[in-house]
Amino acid sequence: MRPPCEYVLKYFLPQIRASIVKKLVEEHDWSLTEAARALAISPTAAAKYPRLLKNSLINQEIIDSIADVLVSKILEKDLDYPTAIEILCGKCIELRLGADICRLHKNALRELENCRACFNILEKSRKMANEKTIILENIRAALLELESNPDFTLLIPEVRTNLVMALPQARGIADVAGIPGRITVYKGKPLAVGNPEFGASKYMSLLLLEILKKDKSRRSMICIKYNENIQKALDSLGFSYASFRGSMERDESLRNFAQLLKNLEKVPDVVIEVGGLGVEPVAYVLGSNAIEAVKKTLKILEEYMKISREKSRHNS
Repeated sequence: MRPPCEYVLKYFLPQIRASIVKKLVEEHDWSLTEAARALAISPTAAAKYPRLLKNSLINQEIIDSIADVLVSKILEKDLDYPTAIEILCGKCIELRLGADICRLHKNALRELENCRACFNILEKSRKMANEKTIILENIRAALLELESNPDFTLLIPEVRTNLVMALPQARGIADVAGIPGRITVYKGKPLAVGNPEFGASKYMSLLLLEILKKDKSRRSMICIKYNENIQKALDSLGFSYASFRGSMERDESLRNFAQLLKNLEKVPDVVIEVGGLGVEPVAYVLGSNAIEAVKKTLKILEEYMKISREKSRHNS
């Protein structure tokens, strides 16, 4: 297997580094050691720049144009790793789409004469990026509803709350977005500790992936505390629910959950993880997306507060 990355590593990146060293040393009077330090390479590697540029197989104007941008940022002390990656990988993709890297690759392998793999990859990547952006925005919108409602703290369990949503064809944890650090209580209000990102909640992601095997429309889930009043709220609202036995051993909990789903005719509105020794009981509210899951949860909250007030008045 000889992917285009092989030619990127062999020709593209060494020439970019060599051009940057040349500009820093010859145009800005930097020493080889200073230039090497800026690129995180050895002075010995930096010293090879004349030979590397002499044997360039990629259009030197392209190399110089990229190097000019990077050198400018280095001089301004404004070049971090994410920016460098965006610049380099962006140009790499361009050169793989029928340009110099594509030409080098096809010249080396006759089997690639009619290859359009990089074009296809780019199209799939664009679609995936759009889907991920939509999911992250959906979660953020749902979080705004939660964080603007101080009463939601009443439903946050001791293990804290998380809100997850999966890509349409999710296959693994990396395809499910959640809140790193979860949703906690800060100064009496609910607060998402971090911004939503993919791969942020392993256990809830695994639960949601099991759900998707049975019902692909249930792509989101939020966990809340569970007790007698929550169950009464579910009954009052007419929400369907089913329960499974939780365990301190997560693998055992997942097996119990998978068995529950196998025995169900359809996925309910809420799945309850019954507590036990060292396991806090929680309820997982499901929705087609994060906003729907949160709207269901806020209905549960409203009913839960009503039941709690009535119970308090009765006891008094």
